Amino acid sequence: MHKREIIPYFLNRLLGTLFLIFSGILFALTLSHFINIDIIYSLKQRVNPFVQILYAEFIGFVAPGPRYIIYPILIKLKEFGLNIGAIIALISGHVLIEPSTFFIETGFFGYKFPLKRFIVSLIITYFAGFITIIVGKHFL
Repeated sequence: MHKREIIPYFLNRLLGTLFLIFSGILFALTLSHFINIDIIYSLKQRVNPFVQILYAEFIGFVAPGPRYIIYPILIKLKEFGLNIGAIIALISGHVLIEPSTFFIETGFFGYKFPLKRFIVSLIITYFAGFITIIVGKHFL
């Protein structure tokens, strides 16, 4: 690649990356506007906080894109008073349990490895939220 080709190539890649980042953030901001206080209040009244952690880790598991995309949604959930353990579980579930890596890991290590990692990640994510609720009552 010649020097004259590097800058246009870089700018093209930069614009493509920025487009994806801003699209993801726009998606999350739009989705966060569908979350209202009545939904969260109903969830808090009807669902035990420790079951909320399970919901949150599975939502984190299926949430699209990189972690920063779900932050606008998390901010809205925190503003409406969702317990911090569920928010921690959502973030942890999004990071630890990634469905797209299942096939890659299966190709490299066989199908047992990603299944074991998935189970361990579910347990770790749940306990991260659980411990956060317990510690949060005393320190936060």
